[in-house]
Amino acid sequence: MFEDLLTRGQDSPAGIESFDEEAAFEGPEAAYADDPVSSSAGNSLRGSGESAGAAVLPPPEVIPPTDPSDPAAAGEPALTAAAEGEELEFLSGLVDEDELSDPPLNPYLEFGQNIIWYELREGDTERLIMKPYTFPGGTGSKIFSLLQSYGAFPLFAAVKDGALPDGTGPQPEDSVLLDLREGFSVEAYSDPRASGLRAPQSIALSDVLFVTAAADQLAEVEHFIDLFAAEVRQIEIEAKIVEVTTRESLDLGVKPVNSSTPIFGFPNPGTFVNQIDFSFANSTDASKALFQLGAIFDGVTFNAVLEAVASFENVSIISRPKVAVREGGRADIVNVKRIPFYNVTAISASGIPTTSLQFQDVGVQMYVVPRVIGRDTVILNIDIEASQSTGTAVSFTVGDSVIAVPEISRRNARTVVRLEPGQAVILGGLISERTVTRESKVPLVGDIPVLGALFRSKLTSKEQTNVLFFIRPRILEGSDLNSPF
Repeated sequence: MFEDLLTRGQDSPAGIESFDEEAAFEGPEAAYADDPVSSSAGNSLRGSGESAGAAVLPPPEVIPPTDPSDPAAAGEPALTAAAEGEELEFLSGLVDEDELSDPPLNPYLEFGQNIIWYELREGDTERLIMKPYTFPGGTGSKIFSLLQSYGAFPLFAAVKDGALPDGTGPQPEDSVLLDLREGFSVEAYSDPRASGLRAPQSIALSDVLFVTAAADQLAEVEHFIDLFAAEVRQIEIEAKIVEVTTRESLDLGVKPVNSSTPIFGFPNPGTFVNQIDFSFANSTDASKALFQLGAIFDGVTFNAVLEAVASFENVSIISRPKVAVREGGRADIVNVKRIPFYNVTAISASGIPTTSLQFQDVGVQMYVVPRVIGRDTVILNIDIEASQSTGTAVSFTVGDSVIAVPEISRRNARTVVRLEPGQAVILGGLISERTVTRESKVPLVGDIPVLGALFRSKLTSKEQTNVLFFIRPRILEGSDLNSPF
């Protein structure tokens, strides 16, 4: 009835509307209450057999127990061995052995399209399959040696370039043939920009291992190759680079109100000194001055702009690069700008320098080489560098142009750390501090206490740069590599 229901979909099979569940089980329940064993072994099977049109089992014999300690001595009957055998035989007859057998193997679905499936030879039960496996140049001999030493399969032969010994005979179907061709994959290359006809160069790209075996043995060889050569672990390097620059300056200066008004004037007629004027202004404009002062004392005028400006600047640059790299490979994270400069190689007797234009990378650079030890431990070989242009080392004047060579300051750190899953490493201390003090004044008068401040200007600038690196590795699993883009 249920097979009919599954076959016909949602259409109700004939007879299911008239099925009375309570009435269907009243008879077996009553029979089981009187004789549990015979009812369960006989009546239930008899009822199901009769409803399905199958054969009916005879009721099993009941052997009275002889051991008083046996629970069956209390009146519980037991099945005989013959009855159990008949029941098992009946149940096994309901199962179609053809439906339980494995479907035939399709080697193209199992091993891919890049195979050769040979014809079945006389006397064999399986057809041999040949599949090539490609390795980077120079590494094929290593996996070739491992297969011979640790492969858990019978080897028919392990040769190079197909050099089978004489008299080897045909390969048995339960054995494996290994044939290594080093430098087999070759690319012919010629420079497209070169003029004329040129003979191409042969460049060896990879080694190829040809494996011939039946399906079961080929599956073992492929698993071995995947384990030692193909399943190279990938590591994701997540970095957070924080660059904090702090600038603090104090600028003091004095300058005239305008070009026609002197700072100190003596307007009274007959004065020996008519006026005193100077300008020691700071880097600000007159509109940024704190105050202007003009006064007349005993025939002396004072008109000047006193400038005092304090500034504080805090700049934070944060970058979060992320890169994936194979085990043993190098991950480069570079954030630099290229500064052009002239490199002076020689100076002639007349003072003319010989220069060449070059570029210097200035910024933050990080290089990481990860390696996996054991299952989850990652060893990182880290090299970080922070550089900046701090001034001019030397300059030359050639004609009307000035050739300047910049001064580059570098801060570098190298280390090797071992990290467990979830751990991160912090590299800091790459701090550079620069203090500049520039003062202009009138000699002698500018050194007078208090009053000398009117005859000088002073600029004090302090700059501090700190770079921090936060690095966290993570071993990529299959779900990470196969996730949607």
